[in-house]
Amino acid sequence: MRPVVDFSLRRDHGPQAGFQAARLGGVVGFSGTSNVDAAARLGLPASGTMAHSYVQSFASEEAAFRAFARAHPGPVTLLVDTYDTDAGVATAARVLAGLRRGPGCAVRLDSGDLGRLAHRARARLDAAGLPDVKIVASGGLDEYAIDTLLSGGAPIDVFAVGTRVGVAADAPYLDAAYKLVAYDGRPVMKLSSAKVTSPAPKQVYRWAGRPDVIALRDETPPPDADPLLCTVMRGGRRTGPADTLAAARTRFEADLGMLPHEALRIRGPRPPHPDPSERLSRLTDEVRERLLAGIAGGAEDTDTGDPRPDTPRSGGVTGGRPRAGR
Repeated sequence: MRPVVDFSLRRDHGPQAGFQAARLGGVVGFSGTSNVDAAARLGLPASGTMAHSYVQSFASEEAAFRAFARAHPGPVTLLVDTYDTDAGVATAARVLAGLRRGPGCAVRLDSGDLGRLAHRARARLDAAGLPDVKIVASGGLDEYAIDTLLSGGAPIDVFAVGTRVGVAADAPYLDAAYKLVAYDGRPVMKLSSAKVTSPAPKQVYRWAGRPDVIALRDETPPPDADPLLCTVMRGGRRTGPADTLAAARTRFEADLGMLPHEALRIRGPRPPHPDPSERLSRLTDEVRERLLAGIAGGAEDTDTGDPRPDTPRSGGVTGGRPRAGR
């Protein structure tokens, strides 16, 4: 496992979005954030390097590195690609060795062929007697670029990701809609092409080693299954305290550990699909048949004249064959 750090603040859509990006990074296991305010409020490690403009403000790259290292008594990360990456690594190695600041320090690669440059940087650092100096990579990274670098054996120790994690570069919007599932106690559903829904209020159950089950809300839960839907707001107020970051991360890691291998692939993942319960499947069929009969019969399906099918009352939750509806 290689650490990943959130560098997205300058690309995020406002300070609140930056805070949420840092928090969600902390939930899913990021090792730190460049957002100092979020780090302080959430108890996350603050992690940053230096700007190209800092290097450019000095007469030479070496002068910039020496000034930066002297201003930071702890480990430093030197940005080495302002002018020439290979020369920058050599200069950083010379400065760190001269100041005896190897362990915990790093050089950061931010452009070019990161895999090739990382191999050359590692060789230069090792030759300078600095095997403990790490290599940080950044610059337009996402999960695919990181997977390619790791698959190619790039000796990169830390990945800093920004734009592609802070904004929805791969999915610029999330399509979602609220659909009516019951009215005055009567289960309803849509039959529109590619928009079929399933009727009645529901609960979702999760159990280890099996697909999630979407069930009617009043069904008896299966043994050892956990309900996923719970009331968190009532009357405009929380029903309990907000989760801590540690609790959210623990829950995320538990859920991640339950996913099958094919769902965890970086390329071509196959997400698991939930199963409807037997009762939900039966009710879906009944409501569909009622609606289709009403269409065929003319005007039977009205608020006053349509008979309401009784929702089955017996039977627990069991996984069934997936049917139309969601």
